[in-house]
Amino acid sequence: GTGIEPGVDGTYGPGNPTDEPGPIGLDARRGPRVVRRVVTSVTKDWDPPSPRSMPEIVVRGRTLEQVGQELSALPEWGEGGGMIRSERIPPGTSAEIEVHLHANLVKRLPRWTKYDNASAAAKREWDRMMRALTAHEERHVEIAVEEANQCATDLMGVEIEEIARIVTEANRRMHDRQVEYDNDTDHGQRDGVDLDISIA
Repeated sequence: GTGIEPGVDGTYGPGNPTDEPGPIGLDARRGPRVVRRVVTSVTKDWDPPSPRSMPEIVVRGRTLEQVGQELSALPEWGEGGGMIRSERIPPGTSAEIEVHLHANLVKRLPRWTKYDNASAAAKREWDRMMRALTAHEERHVEIAVEEANQCATDLMGVEIEEIARIVTEANRRMHDRQVEYDNDTDHGQRDGVDLDISIA
């Protein structure tokens, strides 16, 4: 080589053709081409929301007492929420980037297989609990959608290097809000997510 030192961007100046390119693999005889790749559009898979409902949560007890025991053995009686994921951006030099976001929404509720055989009083109690649980899990889904929408807004106009950080921060906010909601409602019990197992 000619002994020319690499510049600040790791490229070499004009010189002997045997000069090696810098770490980023650019040959300065053509000049580095730096393109700012900026998010100009975001696609969302939750508009309208269609949360996953599987795998099914099934309880098979004959009585509310047995059903209550089955539910109490579960980590949660139902599940609601989501987690934001962005698809990988393919390599390229286009200045405009489209980001594809997925909210991975979920809303799972229990199904009582012996419901049809239960007494009218037991059915009323189950239905009351299910209305409260459904509203609770739907709020979890709403929180996920709110944060996913905010993430989509925050991504507009940013450079490609910022995408992962923004999605990670959105998921952290979503998680913190979901925990706060469960703490505030005692996982829905303060809003009626409980079961009177004394009803026959």
